[in-house]
Amino acid sequence: MTRVLALLLIFLPQRLKHVVARRLLGWEIHPTAYIGRSLVMVPRVTMEEGAQIGHLNVIRDFDELRMAKGASIASTGCPGGGRGGSRNWIVGVPSSSGIYSDPRRDPSLVMGEYAVITTAHDLDVTDRIELGKQAAIAGFRSAILTHNLNLVTDRFGSSKVTLGDYGVLMSGCTLQSGTNVPARSIVSAGSVVATKLNAELTLYRGNPAEPVRELPERLKFFHREGRQAQIEAEVRRWMEKS
Repeated sequence: MTRVLALLLIFLPQRLKHVVARRLLGWEIHPTAYIGRSLVMVPRVTMEEGAQIGHLNVIRDFDELRMAKGASIASTGCPGGGRGGSRNWIVGVPSSSGIYSDPRRDPSLVMGEYAVITTAHDLDVTDRIELGKQAAIAGFRSAILTHNLNLVTDRFGSSKVTLGDYGVLMSGCTLQSGTNVPARSIVSAGSVVATKLNAELTLYRGNPAEPVRELPERLKFFHREGRQAQIEAEVRRWMEKS
């Protein structure tokens, strides 16, 4: 029945999507949240004010999707939600599966305020993936892996991956299981993060990714505001000039 409702949700108009999601699936969906024509098969979903899921995403087979205020999965960021095809593949292994026996495993995707996942990324939610406030998986075709194979014991394992506040992952990057990107840091396009990175305000590059240079704290990206606050700031500047 849940599978049928998830398929039905793809085609329903927005208002009916909210009714089905809240009353039949038990999701917590803010009235201003937007769900595009995407397949979402996750038992626990929370979408706060202004959170958005664009079109043509596959989001399934993990325990929880949690999107804070303004968080976005492949959306244009415009009121009313995304319109373009985005092709994100966000798939995991639910905790009910017998493949992974570790009781500490937390197959969930947690997105902080105004965190962004853009286009054509592959996210393995075998364990927790957490994006901090304003963090961005930018560009396209990056991969985040939370599972691994221990070649000594020939057993699967998993570890969470974290992208800190205002952290940025550029196009074509890979984050391996158990790694992290510090707050206010950037991983250059095509890099592979194979270990835990530590220094904030740093540009990382390479395979494996290593610190290249420090970043100035004044970068505007590290001080960006949510979309609504940005709009209000633009209006204020326009009025001051008038």
